[in-house]
Formats: sequence, C-alpha cells, structure tokens
Amino acid sequence: MSNLQDALNQIKDPTVADAKAQFEQLINDGKAASEAFIKSSAEQLEQWTIDVSNRDMNQDEFDELVSAQTIVAKNFVASQSVAAQERAERLTIKAAELAATKIVPLLLVAAL
Repeated sequence: MSNLQDALNQIKDPTVADAKAQFEQLINDGKAASEAFIKSSAEQLEQWTIDVSNRDMNQDEFDELVSAQTIVAKNFVASQSVAAQERAERLTIKAAELAATKIVPLLLVAAL
C-alpha cells in the first residue's frame, strides 16, 4: 500500500469517500502525465498530504504551499493549448483545491 493510501485510510468519514477516490485518482493521473510540471505538481501535493498525515506539516503550512503552487499552476494552465488547459487545470488546480478543502482538514482531525 502506498504512503498516500495509508494517509487517506486515516479518514473514516464515509461522506468523503468520493472526494478521497477522486483525489487519489487525480494524483495518480498527474504522476503519470508526460508534462513535467503536472507530474511534479502531483508528486509535491502527494508528499505534502503525507506530511500532514504524519504531522510533519500543519494546515497553515499546507495552505501556504498549495496557494503558491496554485498561482504557478494557473500560469502553466494559461500557457497550454485550449485542449490541454482543462486537463492541466483538473490535474493541478482541482487536485490542490480538493486536498485543501476536503482531504487535509479531515486528516488533521483523524490524527487527534
């Protein structure tokens, strides 16, 4: 089992099962992407999520990193062709927003 799966398994709330599955799929799709930026973004987001679950990072630190990464991702998305913009946005910005609003807050509660 991967470290990300271990982290996500800490969240027992059944109402976020879809969010957990979607987040994990976005991370896996991003890590498999051929574009270096998308792959790097997914790998960073995965590691930050693991760091939160291990209590190596708090919510504020996570939010700050995600905010900075989102700015860079928006610039990346804007530089892509129209067809690639939706995919790039989903694999970078959507994944970060999902982590910040659904996954990480529950990871922090789960470890209490």
